[in-house]
Amino acid sequence: MSDVPARKQSEPPRRSYSRDEVVDIYELGKLWLETGQQKRAEAVMAGLNEVAPDFAPAWLGTAFLRGAKLDYEGVIAAATTALRLEPECVEAMLFMVIAALALKDSSMAGTYLGEVGDRIDQGMVANPSVVRLYKMQLSRYQNRD
Repeated sequence: MSDVPARKQSEPPRRSYSRDEVVDIYELGKLWLETGQQKRAEAVMAGLNEVAPDFAPAWLGTAFLRGAKLDYEGVIAAATTALRLEPECVEAMLFMVIAALALKDSSMAGTYLGEVGDRIDQGMVANPSVVRLYKMQLSRYQNRD
């Protein structure tokens, strides 16, 4: 007889998590992103989007992952959801700019660049990486074909 205990029947996945648990799971997904483990990150973000659909950072992670696959329509869908949840989210606006420029939608790109620029001018954006990304996208916009 084997010393290995019999497996328990799989339990269905939980459908609700505390805010702290969601944040911890997101941090794991973000770690996978930062270490280049996109498949793992994608699984975490997709799971969070399902069990915590009102958690905007997971939608931003999804937008990033869609962009890595050059799925700009997917970027727009995920960033739009993030913006619906957090209308002032400049990161989501910048994802919209990146996707819009890739899709040659200058109108959308210009609109969101204006929104982000206004927030930067008003001192609402303190993260230098976000400001740098804005400046890069503004340059892309100004030098578009």
